[in-house]
Amino acid sequence: MKKKVLVIYARYGSGHKSIAEYVAKYIDENNKNAEVMLLDMTDYGNPLGRASVKLMDWVCKRRPEFLFNFCYELMDHKLSSIGNNYLTKKSYDNKALQKKIMDFNPDITISSHFFCSGIITRYNKLGIINSKLLTIITDYCSHEWWTRNKKGEDGYIVGNEIVKEELIKRGVEPKKIYAFGLPLNIMEMNRLDDNSTIYKRYNIKGNRNVYLFFGGSTAGSMYYFDYFKAICQMKLNVDIIFVSGKNAKLKSKCEEFIKNKKIKNVRVLGYTNDVFNILKISDLVISKPGGATVTECLEMKVPMLLVPGMGGQEKYNARFMAKKRLGIKARGIYSFKKTLRKLENNPVIITKMRDRLNRLDDNKSVEKINNLINKM
Repeated sequence: MKKKVLVIYARYGSGHKSIAEYVAKYIDENNKNAEVMLLDMTDYGNPLGRASVKLMDWVCKRRPEFLFNFCYELMDHKLSSIGNNYLTKKSYDNKALQKKIMDFNPDITISSHFFCSGIITRYNKLGIINSKLLTIITDYCSHEWWTRNKKGEDGYIVGNEIVKEELIKRGVEPKKIYAFGLPLNIMEMNRLDDNSTIYKRYNIKGNRNVYLFFGGSTAGSMYYFDYFKAICQMKLNVDIIFVSGKNAKLKSKCEEFIKNKKIKNVRVLGYTNDVFNILKISDLVISKPGGATVTECLEMKVPMLLVPGMGGQEKYNARFMAKKRLGIKARGIYSFKKTLRKLENNPVIITKMRDRLNRLDDNKSVEKINNLINKM
């Protein structure tokens, strides 16, 4: 009989979803002994749950970094977990979600968000299901909300040994922690084109450095337009690929800007499934420090210039990259321009960052997770 594997996420930012999709797809295609169901828990939210998703969208668009940091730090203690459990229950514990999960009756659940882990822990306690629970911490730091139900967890998947040590300090049993790295879409990585084909696809000659700028963020957010204008106006001797994601408004505004200014070294893309091919030809990635993006750059061995995100866990992701000298943090527009000019005048900085990245082990997280569920 096949093991039933539920992969569950909550749509608070794109990283939780991406990581869940990578895991679900890999197990589905590579494990003949597993039946997989991918579930977005926010589809089953009541008005409070839907409001919390909209609030996160608002935070992503407006980026009140100080406020987000304040709340993130304030909630990183044991008392906050009481309120978080209550919020999870009131937002998502309903008959529709119970029936969906109970009908599938998972043997193993893999969660990429702490709300989801809380729901599965609750359903296990109530006897609605009897599922092993693996939680993937999707950033390069720990937080009380990830560990509040640690006794109900059967395992944590974390990005590195640093996060593992943080969890141990928070009272998680070491045998429950697996420092596998964060999951990646390794199937896409195994289907990369040769450089000449990629250069031709994006009308790039390949005779100078390529800077890849992930600026899409949340649809409707124009936060990175000022950074886009800044790098365009610097007239660097590089090719720039700007990815606006699903943000059509941002894409249109960027295209209009380079057309009016007659800028020839910038390509503006919308949503793309070709991320790993573009990463393959990139010498530098400019992005906010989201967990999924940082992981992709680590695996593809591309140094990062990290622009301000929304704070919270992203602050710690940036701190991790800077501490390991795999990336550089920019604190604002002035710092961003100053760093770009420094990299132009001292290209050896990028070379040294890439050398450090090349010494890192390859990421085999999804393969390791698949092997782990076979043993559970």
